[in-house]
Amino acid sequence: MPHGWAGTNLEIDLSQGTIEKVPGDPEIIAGYLGGKGTNARLMWERVPPEVGAFSPENLLIVGAGLLTGTMVPGANQTCITYKSPVTDLHCYSNMGGFFAAELKHAGYDTIVFSGKSETPVYLWVDDDHVELRDARHLWGKSTFETQRMLRQELQADSAQVLCIGLAGENRVYHASVEHGPGASASRGGTGCVMGDKKLKAIAVRGRKDVTVAQPERLFDLAQRILDRSAGNRTRIIEHPAGAYVRFGLRWADFRNFSGVVWPALQEEIQAMGRKAREYMFKTRTREVACANCAMRCKHEYQTPEGDNIFLKCALYYPMVATQILDVDFVRRFVSLCQKYGMDYKAVGHGIAFATDLYQRGILTREDTDGLELKWESPETAFALAEKMARREGIGDILADGTYRAARKIGRGAENHAFHIKKMDLPRFRIYHRHHLALIAAMTDKACLTKLEGETFSHIYPESPEEKETYIREGWFGYPKEFEKYLLTSLDTNRNPDLESLCQFKAYDMEQFSLADSAGECAWWLQFLAYPPINRAMLADCIAYVTGLPIDEAEATRIARRIINLVRAYNVREGIRRQDDFDAVPKHAFERTPPPPEVPLDPATFNRIIDRFYEIRGWDREGIPTAETLAESGLEYVRQDLAQRGILKDTASPVG
Repeated sequence: MPHGWAGTNLEIDLSQGTIEKVPGDPEIIAGYLGGKGTNARLMWERVPPEVGAFSPENLLIVGAGLLTGTMVPGANQTCITYKSPVTDLHCYSNMGGFFAAELKHAGYDTIVFSGKSETPVYLWVDDDHVELRDARHLWGKSTFETQRMLRQELQADSAQVLCIGLAGENRVYHASVEHGPGASASRGGTGCVMGDKKLKAIAVRGRKDVTVAQPERLFDLAQRILDRSAGNRTRIIEHPAGAYVRFGLRWADFRNFSGVVWPALQEEIQAMGRKAREYMFKTRTREVACANCAMRCKHEYQTPEGDNIFLKCALYYPMVATQILDVDFVRRFVSLCQKYGMDYKAVGHGIAFATDLYQRGILTREDTDGLELKWESPETAFALAEKMARREGIGDILADGTYRAARKIGRGAENHAFHIKKMDLPRFRIYHRHHLALIAAMTDKACLTKLEGETFSHIYPESPEEKETYIREGWFGYPKEFEKYLLTSLDTNRNPDLESLCQFKAYDMEQFSLADSAGECAWWLQFLAYPPINRAMLADCIAYVTGLPIDEAEATRIARRIINLVRAYNVREGIRRQDDFDAVPKHAFERTPPPPEVPLDPATFNRIIDRFYEIRGWDREGIPTAETLAESGLEYVRQDLAQRGILKDTASPVG
């Protein structure tokens, strides 16, 4: 077994109530690393298309990233993988916090849950001691209460806990798995699958070491990474109000669902920035980081009930969705979502969707139990969020996500349901952002949460002199041949150069697939314009930890293997080119954005898809070709697709 790995996985059959400790496979670890990669391999083998999201055979896989539990800065990610009830596709949700490191220190790399329990249970992992326990006394408790009660019951203040709240128990499609501080696995119905299995919580305490192959070289590299991260503290974290406004409010459509331009929006945003900064410095109690992270990107606040909540930039999305530009509303709204265990983005989107339908006359007071749905109304937002969590009235319909809710409501509601392959949009401004449209089409988790390659929005230097300095100082984290795109291409948001756009996004997809398997937080990579870690450095981290001969080229091959495996899984589920094209809502092609943005054109977007497929080695339907699968070492995938009649050995890439 390579260094860096505990070497043991846990197999938990909830139907039988059995626990088995299974040795890890060194070949799978070398080929897929961990987290997203090893989880995807298990999903391919054990969850075929015949298995539905609510089937006992659907797995809930909790995997630690390869580098978690070591000194690598920012390596703290837990990956939870399952077939999503929202998309009916392969789905995974990453989160930071401390769980993955604790799991490794307890001596385990992955926990695989199968089956369904007849009564609520929780899993307690205390080093070598592993047991399923009765959780009926926890059922109905909030995520805050559950974590407090478990630590008290187990007499383990240091235990790291994953749990669901009321939304997960009620199989709300928006349900999340909550951890802390401010860490959750939220998108795609993670908590819904966990609740369906009657698994209330997972608690872990570990006291073992995680060994590394070359500690001295790893220490030197970790110190270099930390030195490179200092600037981001100044640019991003130490000026949180500006960051929140830039990364939160800029997600706005700049128009609400009905297409009306927000009045005096720019002035409101500036005022919001001043108010947010004043509010945060007055009310936050501390900055908070995940395991072994110097970023401290989250800010802790207390609710009136005494619960601690944690906010960062993306958590300001509810302001955009509800048009309630008030930071105290955000604190209260996010606290409610964390308490019930709900994805605040999907809930915010559902509120906006319902309000829009009400304003259009598609929904009436009869449909909403007498509730009047209004923009800029905290009462509307909180009432609908409560109804979703409890599956009451209109909330029971909205709890299945906008795609399914629209079809239940009918009356033309389908024309106003914005989603990516059935997943609620986490933002609206796709219609004039070519790179966001491409991400929406190609993301392998059917959402934009990872932002797989949102780099262009994280502003690069603009002048030629600044760009040359940026490259010279080693901040450009892309291959050298990409420098020409930075120096010469037009703005890819407004006047997209198709080649550079596709090349950047293909590279970003590899970068974040590699990070999600290694357990490295995106904030340390190309997510930021000044990334402390580039791919060569991440490959060195993997080599120094494991002792495996992994260089940048091999890391790239592993990333491509994982991308092609997940794509093949979803192809096996029926995904084709039209699904990719339709992932961008129709309104994106119909609206004309304000200057200097340019409209998204269907013909242009089709050319973007063609070129992206070509770079990835997929055919015109988006199916990885036999040659691509062979190059990725996925012969078992090729055989399966061929047997199902999906893949022809003569298939060749576009071009």
